[in-house]
Amino acid sequence: MTELTLAQLELWYNRELENKSKDFRKKAERSYRTVDRALKDVQSVATELREASAEDEDQESVGIAVRFAMKIDTIVEEFDVRQEVTYESTEQMMDEIQNFIQELWGAGARWIRRMDKKHKSTIKQLDDCMKELSKELKLIGKLLYEYSWVEELERTAERIQTLRQLTFSKGILQEDIRQTKMKIRQAEEEYRAAKEELEAFKSESNVSEILNLDEESEHIGGVLRMKLNTLKKPVKKFLQHDTGVRVSPSGQKALAEYFEDPFEAIVEEPDGCPGLLEGLEAMEIAIEREAFPLKDRLARRAVEEIELIKNGELQEYQDTAKEIDRKRKEYAGSEIYRRTEELEGKVREAEKNVKYHNNDLLRIRDDIKKQLEKADDFKKRIEAEIAKNLGKKVTIDLGVTLEPLLEECVIDLPEGVGSEDSGDI
Repeated sequence: MTELTLAQLELWYNRELENKSKDFRKKAERSYRTVDRALKDVQSVATELREASAEDEDQESVGIAVRFAMKIDTIVEEFDVRQEVTYESTEQMMDEIQNFIQELWGAGARWIRRMDKKHKSTIKQLDDCMKELSKELKLIGKLLYEYSWVEELERTAERIQTLRQLTFSKGILQEDIRQTKMKIRQAEEEYRAAKEELEAFKSESNVSEILNLDEESEHIGGVLRMKLNTLKKPVKKFLQHDTGVRVSPSGQKALAEYFEDPFEAIVEEPDGCPGLLEGLEAMEIAIEREAFPLKDRLARRAVEEIELIKNGELQEYQDTAKEIDRKRKEYAGSEIYRRTEELEGKVREAEKNVKYHNNDLLRIRDDIKKQLEKADDFKKRIEAEIAKNLGKKVTIDLGVTLEPLLEECVIDLPEGVGSEDSGDI
């Protein structure tokens, strides 16, 4: 078994490919020359058509011959005779010959019948050229069939080139990692500075009282939701059915709003929650009359809760909520509120930048993993193909791989910053 570096492998394999495919290339080169010669003959036919038309007095006949000659020139110019002879280029040559014949005779079907008879011999020359190309087309087809194994050898050579290119990306990835880490450090510094500024402002002002008000309002809202939860389904059914029980507009409004945002609803209500009581009393009457479908257990619990509310169960929460709202309004126009929101926004933006650049580093890490997997896959395939097609056992030494770069892609987020990829932290 032979161990080769990628550079050694490429040189060795190219020599093997050249040696194994020399008979194919020799025969293909002959076909290339034949095709090239045929194309020059076709172009000379176009030249003859133009020269012969110059002496023609029939302007219509002249125009037809010249247009056909110009079409031939265009088709010949578009035909690309490859310089490098490979199995792939020979396949492409075959396709080009087929397209050339079809396009030229397609144009010929339009113009030849309308041309003067004096061009008959020139058209015969064109026909001979096309027959020669058709004959060569068949020969190329047989050649490709006979040497189809050359295609496999060439594909292995392409894989070797791809494998070398994968190893060349190390320098690019190292620079990407360096630049990304620099951006991460800058973003982390900005995050810490923003957080420190916010904490300093909180400690120097009564902003903590404002934040406590927000927490208290959320708590009150949660308690109200819990207490009104028993009534949620009955109220929904009550509002959906025509019970025949009259509900005032304020009662209907209260029943809808208390289950959307109970804190705001109880703050907006006058003391004693008259709107809510009107709506609940109407629903209690409808329950007693069995005016809408409701399970006995739900009906019984709903009536019990309504009685508790009528007896002032929510009064304490309303008083607290109104006091919180009063204090909030006092602070609403203050500089403290505005400055707090500004600093909190700055912290959020800085945190977003830290996450963004760390995710960039994780994307680089994923790219490295994919390239390592791809390199390993190509290595195994190339070794297997060489053993199969050349009957030789070769081990490829990839040298220094991208694996050490993975250690540079570990992220360490500052305290307080969440991660979308926490499993990698």
